[in-house]
Amino acid sequence: MYRQPLTALKGVGEKKAAKLKRIGLETFGDVLTDYPRRYMDRRVVKHASEFDGDTPGVIKAKVVRKRKKVLQKSKGDLLILDVTDGFYTGEILFFSAKFLDHQIEEGESYFFYGKLEKNGPSFKMVQPDFAISSDASFLRIIPVYNATLGITQNELIGLHKQVLTALKDEIIDPLPEMIRHMGRLMPYEQAVFEIHFPTSEVGYKAAKQRLVYDELFFLQMRLILLKRNYHKPNRKPFEIDDRIQIRIDTLPFKLTQAQRAVMDTIFEDFKSGFSMNRLIQGDVGSGKTIIAFLALMCAVFNDKQGILLAPTTLLAEQHYENFMKMFPDVPCALLTSHGKASDKRLLKQQIESHEVKIVIGTHAVLQEDVKFDALGVVITDEQHRFGIRQRLTALQKSENPHALIMSATPIPRTLSLILYGDMDISIIDEMPAGRKPIKTHFVKPSKVDEMHEFIESKLVEGRQAYVICPLIEASETLDLNAAQTLYETLCQRFQHHTVGLIHGKMSAQNKEDAMQAFKQGKTQLLVSTTVIEVGIHVSNATMMVIMNTERFGLSQLHQLRGRVGRGDEQSYCFLLSDKLSKTAKMRVETLVASNNGFEVAEKDLELRGPGEVFGLRQHGIPELKLANLSKHKAVIGTVQKHIKNLLEEFQLGHPEAVTFIKSQQIDLEKWFTL
Repeated sequence: MYRQPLTALKGVGEKKAAKLKRIGLETFGDVLTDYPRRYMDRRVVKHASEFDGDTPGVIKAKVVRKRKKVLQKSKGDLLILDVTDGFYTGEILFFSAKFLDHQIEEGESYFFYGKLEKNGPSFKMVQPDFAISSDASFLRIIPVYNATLGITQNELIGLHKQVLTALKDEIIDPLPEMIRHMGRLMPYEQAVFEIHFPTSEVGYKAAKQRLVYDELFFLQMRLILLKRNYHKPNRKPFEIDDRIQIRIDTLPFKLTQAQRAVMDTIFEDFKSGFSMNRLIQGDVGSGKTIIAFLALMCAVFNDKQGILLAPTTLLAEQHYENFMKMFPDVPCALLTSHGKASDKRLLKQQIESHEVKIVIGTHAVLQEDVKFDALGVVITDEQHRFGIRQRLTALQKSENPHALIMSATPIPRTLSLILYGDMDISIIDEMPAGRKPIKTHFVKPSKVDEMHEFIESKLVEGRQAYVICPLIEASETLDLNAAQTLYETLCQRFQHHTVGLIHGKMSAQNKEDAMQAFKQGKTQLLVSTTVIEVGIHVSNATMMVIMNTERFGLSQLHQLRGRVGRGDEQSYCFLLSDKLSKTAKMRVETLVASNNGFEVAEKDLELRGPGEVFGLRQHGIPELKLANLSKHKAVIGTVQKHIKNLLEEFQLGHPEAVTFIKSQQIDLEKWFTL
């Protein structure tokens, strides 16, 4: 019944169905979970004197006189009602006089709902909802849905009523009874009816609580079930001996205490006899990469192979270069989508025969024909760039390999609980010695010349700078600093220095040449789009200019800023914009005030929501319609406790738990997107 098309309803033909499809409504099930975005509370009738500010309300007023006025511009009729509520007099204005004139009678009393403007003892209301005062049904809570052109709110309300009536005896509670009992939850059918057409504030709150719980429960349940399939006993523990300690002692730098603590935890995972399932979080520049390299060396010392997955070719190449510099004696290969087919075929043969111990690469490593002889460790860098399916594809290339996920995008604890509910989480909360906090400044258009003078003074000293902009070529519709145009401008402004350009539309070779020129110091100033956002490390780059700051998200701005401040010199980040919205201003203020990635991430979650910030859809996670990961932290904790209890009952063979868990495992394939 949930899959019934809306054309089965009275009044919904093909044309209306096409309009409804634009707002995601195609079936009865779609309408059932199309919750109101807000409500109009028309239960209380007020006197004009009781209205306050912009809050709408209901007034009962008698129509003393009707009159019409022709609008000069539109030539349409304006209907003006002179009314009184017994104390105040006022005007009610309607711009659709042609249709309403015959519906309203002089001398009759009506309910009017809308915003009321007071002016001494008189008032005015424009285009209110109305009903004759004998119609008590007007005085209730009215849902307001997301609409589309050609579909009125009244039509949407009627549509939802029809669907709820049709499904009245078909709605099945999706939660097992033991969970409903644990959560003391309102029955699902009652919650659905109450959320669409609330009978009281108490009923509405209980309904929302139930439906928020459901969203978070199924989100967490399915993620945990999916992950548990790949978190199993490992056949043989890794041996951690002096060889790895010798490698640590001969590194060109000393590990921080935080890095050592994380490394010790990983060693314990390797020795445990169970496959590691760990997330390492660390701010930009905190030293996660060396942790990954050392974990790969542990695999090599145990006669196993390792994978390091990177989201971009540039980052994969950088990891490969750095690994070979530190461990030149280890057979390591770079595998990306670039290169000759014959070379890649040979490389795949060497991987399958175990000649190659370590493979560093992009999504190309996930291809079916890339086979391993003895894969022991799978490491995913910049985890938010990969979906769950992609990470699991790598893990399926061997029986229960150790899984290590790294993130330079600090994730608020709330979101970590959801995305990584059954993973162990380690945090590198210490920066390498000598690193100075990046000084971040907001630059108004009037101060750009001063900023350029400062940058030039630093370039003369031998430093380098990035200039980031959001578009590649000039756009007629968006007045933004396109990379190509800005490059030409800066070539003129900094004519005594070499200016480079890099963006996503360039060929792989041209991007590589531009990046290498910057790394080697041949280019002093690099104009770039966000292709340099992830992982590129040039320690001599001490300045970052981000044009059109309002076009970037907070976490993205923090990531970009992290491309500087990688050496001992003081680094600077300049944020430019001439049209900051209220939200964009809050983003800028957050960055100027804090270098702490976790503080930045919490603020970003608050401002934009989890879907947009962390790309939940690419994790296979559908949109949360009522639940809010920032506001409903307590519910997440409760849900996880209840799921733990349910899984324990499943292990004990409780029939209800067994039936439910099996149904969810069957549903996983349908639920997660590729």
